[in-house]
Parts: sequence; C-alpha cells; structure tokens
Amino acid sequence: MKAYSYRFLILAAFCCCLPSVSKAQEIRKPVENIAADSVKQTQPQPAKTVLSPLEIAVAVEINQARSNPQKFIAILEDYRKYMTGNVLALPNKVKLQMIEGLPAIDDAISDLKKMTKFDSLEVSGGLSKVARRHLTDLQENPKLKHYGKDGSDLEKRLQQVGFAGNAVAENISYRVDTALEVVLNMIIDDGIKSRSHRKNIFSPTFKLFGIACGAAKDKTTLCVAEFADTFKEFKS
Repeated sequence: MKAYSYRFLILAAFCCCLPSVSKAQEIRKPVENIAADSVKQTQPQPAKTVLSPLEIAVAVEINQARSNPQKFIAILEDYRKYMTGNVLALPNKVKLQMIEGLPAIDDAISDLKKMTKFDSLEVSGGLSKVARRHLTDLQENPKLKHYGKDGSDLEKRLQQVGFAGNAVAENISYRVDTALEVVLNMIIDDGIKSRSHRKNIFSPTFKLFGIACGAAKDKTTLCVAEFADTFKEFKS
C-alpha cells in the first residue's frame, strides 16, 4: 500500500512583493541543463521538462538541507531573535503571525541537531510535471489544498503522468519569497503536529522529487513539491 502525506502547510510565511517570481516563471531551463553538481537528474525523460530559476533554487536548497542539515540550524537560531510572542518580524519583511511560534522553530532546531547526512534527491521530470499541474489548480484556487479542481488526489494525479512506487508525498508552501524561505517554511512546519513536511524533506525513503513554483492570485508565491521512492513517466 502506498504511503501518502497530504497535509496542508498552514504556515503563511514571508509575505512580500514578488516581481522576481513572475520573471522566474518566464525563464525556464531544461532539467538536462541544471548543473549536475547541484541537483541530480533522472535520465532519460520521455519529454523535455523545464524548470524556472526559482524551481531550480528550491531543488538545490532541499538537497543542501539533506546533505547538511546543520547548515540550517544557525539560520533558525537567528530567527529566534526576531520573535515577539508568536510574531516573526524579520528585517525588511512583512511581520508573520505564526501559529506556534518559537516552539515550532525550536522543534526544528532540535530535529536538525540529531540529523546526519542524507542522500541527495534526483529531479524527476515526471514528478515536476505532476507538481506543475497541481500548481496551476492552486493558482486559481489555493483553498483546494491537496485536491485538484477535478477532485483528484495525489494518487490520481500521479497515475495521469506515470507509475509511482510505494511511497509518495506532497508538500505545498504558500506566501514565501526566496527558495531558502520555501525550504525553511517546510522545515519549521508551523501548525502541523506531525511535522510531515519536514519529514518528507529528510526522508531516506524518497529518491526523487519534482518542483513547481509560481505566483498565486494574491501575488504571493506557491511552491508544490512531489516526493517518491520511484516514478516512471509514461512515454510521450
């Protein structure tokens, strides 16, 4: 039986203007052109898959988190300095009202301190295609969460593109600015008791991932990440 993680990322983080995001969507690069030393790639792909600069950066940050979890401890400890109650007020950022606040940040720091190196994930063109299809639906209606406008769940969306393995999961990040903040958003996982998004990033089970990011109707940023142990895209 497949193990799915469909929890919605409640943390509404790092709101700010996003002109760079719209630009990033206009300039997409084939997966084949991503630097091999930063993001591994699955080959061959049935059809050319392209990633925007923001999507590439998110992929790189996720793999950096996996290869060096301790790197993020100092960043999160710095966040603590800007907490007043449950409000995070980073310099030059809109104030963020968190659900848990410091407990979520401290929980993330505690987890990271216990982690060792994880293998990097390979970018899957097929999983990126699944992520992009769901991103399009969320750009129209973010309240859909992990369901498509046609009522599809992750399993059905995967079946439309290819064959998934025994373990898959989906992370959704809202209202962030940079790729680093997208990943920190998922690692902190404020308001999610199970910390499922954090677990997905650091799971040793997953070998592949796909990324899709874009601007929502309110001009904030949406990012969808799909994770899988295996995935084989249909031939085009």
